[in-house]
Amino acid sequence: MKLGLREKLFVFSLFLIIVVGLIAGFFLEHQRRSSIEARIEGELVTIAQLAREQFNDGHVHSAEEIDELADRLAAASGSRITVVDMEGWVIGDSELSEDEIPEMENHGKRPEILEALETGLGVDRRLSATVDTALLYVAVPFGDPEPRGIVRASVLLADVDKAISELRLSLFIAGLLGLIGATLISGLAAHIMTRTLRSLIYHAKNISERATGSFVTGRDEIQSLAGSFSRLSEQLQVQVEIMAWERGRSNAILDCMSEALFALDESDRILLVNPAAMELFDFERPPVGELLSEVTEEEQLGVLVESASPGRVVSTEFSMDRAGRRHLLARVASPSSGSGCVVVMHDITEIRMMEQFQREFVANASHELRTPVSIIRANAETLIDGAIHDPGMSPKLLEALDRNAERLMHIVSDLLDLARLDAKQREMVAVPLPVRDVVTHIVEVLQPLANRRGQDIVLSLDPPDGRVFADSQALEQTLMNLLDNAIKYAPHGGNIRISSFSQGNRIRISVQDNGPGISEKHRPFLFRRFYRIDSGRSRDIGGTGLGLSIVKMLVESMGGDVGMEPAEKTGSIFWVALPQY
Repeated sequence: MKLGLREKLFVFSLFLIIVVGLIAGFFLEHQRRSSIEARIEGELVTIAQLAREQFNDGHVHSAEEIDELADRLAAASGSRITVVDMEGWVIGDSELSEDEIPEMENHGKRPEILEALETGLGVDRRLSATVDTALLYVAVPFGDPEPRGIVRASVLLADVDKAISELRLSLFIAGLLGLIGATLISGLAAHIMTRTLRSLIYHAKNISERATGSFVTGRDEIQSLAGSFSRLSEQLQVQVEIMAWERGRSNAILDCMSEALFALDESDRILLVNPAAMELFDFERPPVGELLSEVTEEEQLGVLVESASPGRVVSTEFSMDRAGRRHLLARVASPSSGSGCVVVMHDITEIRMMEQFQREFVANASHELRTPVSIIRANAETLIDGAIHDPGMSPKLLEALDRNAERLMHIVSDLLDLARLDAKQREMVAVPLPVRDVVTHIVEVLQPLANRRGQDIVLSLDPPDGRVFADSQALEQTLMNLLDNAIKYAPHGGNIRISSFSQGNRIRISVQDNGPGISEKHRPFLFRRFYRIDSGRSRDIGGTGLGLSIVKMLVESMGGDVGMEPAEKTGSIFWVALPQY
């Protein structure tokens, strides 16, 4: 039979009441019996002592007198009086006639007799063989100065049993009435106690069913509730593990984000900040709990956060003077439900610089191309108009056409090189290259140009057998460009020095001239495309403004560095550092 929680509580309470009642009844019965027997024992001791005084009067009594005295004492005390001589034979008994006394067995071995002779008082409880019922015996010796016998008083314990029976009846009636009342109270208490529990079990089952897709049943409500909680605990553990995994993934995403991120509460206090934001705003510690306006001074960002509304994404672009002028694109999103918002800031400084660079590049390229094209077109038109038949004019016009066509070809070639490098279309094959062989080859190619300008080229290569790990064509183009610039910008009769030395795990190759040098304000922009210190002079000597840009891209593609520094007295030093083999 399947019992519910309420029935179990009722049965348990009923069982508990019965057990407690029985234990209490047994305890009271034992206490009551002990109390009555102790009182009777005390009364018997008194009777025995009074009887002993009667036999200690100094007179020697005959058997008839002893038996008669025992009868009178028994009638006065309501107990049985027995007199035994020192040998254990009964010489008087209130319950027996004179004829029956000689037939009684010897009482010398009775426990109360032995104890009385030893200690002066003997007590025993046992079933009497004479009257066939339980009796309480108290015996004391009599005689002065020597004991002449033992007087024993006894009483039936049936009175005690009767009193105990009456007590049992009283306890049974009281216990029955208490049990009925307790049963009613227990049933009511069980109903009240389980009413809330049944509601809890009902809701727990519903939650368990929604969470796990099944009911959890048991032998009673507690087991059903325990099963529901167990299933919910398992489901909760799974959800906690999922949340921990998602939290770890979210933290990894936030750590890997290049965009700065703030999570704000409804009071614009920072709840979360990622490492990119820490770096962008130079925070020493995460400003969690602080107001956004307290940690940033960007008014546009504060206005953007205030303009955010639930379910919409607003954005703005602003500049920030922190670690150099930076351009930021900020977006603010607020959840459609809940409060707070998320601020994401993209650093678009490089994008804006690239856009500016592209605009400048297009303008410079257009300008550089327009000049030779305009000259070629003007000279061609002049020749068409008849100057081709003028012996003095036509050679000059044709020479200008050839010079500007060559210049146009150089510009287009450099632009194509830049395009291929930007698109990573030029494949670099790095091999060990002897520095002396490459430098000697470049000098041989450009020596005629230096000779026409009366310039000396000096080599100072250390170590003499140094080798770099580089692409042969890229290295030749790089050194050719640097040496060509040195020849063009060095004065007539000047000196050019090409040197190399080991620098850690690299070899640094430098080209130094003794020209006018480059002022400090121009040095940061030397490797930008189409940048010229003196545009007029550069065009006169055939420069396109792209050579150093190509050098920089080639060297960096080979894993090296490039730079410029002023010479000690006059002139400039352009250098490249490449991995040493």
